[in-house]
Amino acid sequence: MGLPSLPDALDALESVVVAEFDANMTLHYGNAGLRRLLSDENIGAWQLFAEPMLIRFDLPDDGIRVCFEGLITVNGPGDRMSSLRGRIEADPQRLRVVAGYDLDHILTATDTLMEVNAALVTTQRELARANHQLTRSEATIRRLSLTDPLTGIANRRALDSHTQETFANGDADDTPVWLIIADIDHFKHVNDTWGHDAGDQALTAVAAALREQSRDSDFVARFGGEEFVILAPGLSRNAVRTYAERLRQGIENIDLPLIGRITLSFGVARRHTDDTGRDLFARADAALYRAKANGRNRVEIADNRAPAATETPP
Repeated sequence: MGLPSLPDALDALESVVVAEFDANMTLHYGNAGLRRLLSDENIGAWQLFAEPMLIRFDLPDDGIRVCFEGLITVNGPGDRMSSLRGRIEADPQRLRVVAGYDLDHILTATDTLMEVNAALVTTQRELARANHQLTRSEATIRRLSLTDPLTGIANRRALDSHTQETFANGDADDTPVWLIIADIDHFKHVNDTWGHDAGDQALTAVAAALREQSRDSDFVARFGGEEFVILAPGLSRNAVRTYAERLRQGIENIDLPLIGRITLSFGVARRHTDDTGRDLFARADAALYRAKANGRNRVEIADNRAPAATETPP
């Protein structure tokens, strides 16, 4: 067991003298305080210590020995002598002198500084973790703000944002963009007859079915009430009709507890050049009106004429 390491902070302190010697009084280490005193190159480092003289102390065969503790007289520059409070201790390889004007205070302050630094590192780590958690919380809040809480699919706010992105991609790639509006038939009757819990069950089942049967490139959202919207890019007119028919049949085959089977009516429209989201929605909504008026549980595709103002039947 040898002498313990000293704090690194002592290396640069001139108010503390630290020196380590071997058995032959050869200096192996000196801090800034010792180097300041060694301005006279004609004397050995061990000669700086006038009382007690270091040559009085032998190194122990094993372990650590405190050779001296108290006032140590040091020869300073210009024949000036100073009395410092310190300690001389040794192990089998070296003799160490540590002396200062108030050594205990300095060592305590150094330990305190190291503790403060350790606490600072811990605080920085905690702040990093807190910042990571805050970033995750913000992402969660944003996701929730774009999600319909009942069905778990995108809400109207998310649809508005995604519509502009889909339009821009369609313009860049000259890709057709279709809007499909799906509305649950006789939904008011469901709520009035079996209650709002049954209505919520129907909405959740429809959302899950539309999401499961839609393509990865499509965007499915609940527009509001019993109305759902799908943005479907890259389809021909025949392909989008087939697609909407498959969605309609998939819903028609669902048998819900208590309610039984429900159906959806579909209105489909293709975006024209320079169409806004409102323009496209108006044409799809007009097609949905025709599907409702023509018996419900069917798909209607809008033509190129501007729609008349209508109110979609339930």
